[in-house]
Amino acid sequence: MSAVTDLEDALKMDPEAFKQKYLVEKPQPDNNLVFHCQMGKRGQQATEIALGLGYRHARNYLGAYKEWSEKEGK
Repeated sequence: MSAVTDLEDALKMDPEAFKQKYLVEKPQPDNNLVFHCQMGKRGQQATEIALGLGYRHARNYLGAYKEWSEKEGK
């Protein structure tokens, strides 16, 4: 997926179409999904979209990529 705007359409796809397009199994509503972005805003938007579509274990990594990459560098 290239953008948060693609997420809703992707999560609404038929599982076979999802697999064909993304080459992985479509997540199930009870799967843990963790979203992130560079600073946190788009990750939160993605989380809200997933939650709205019934993915009840969707979460946003609050520290975003910025925090994760700083910790990885230590």
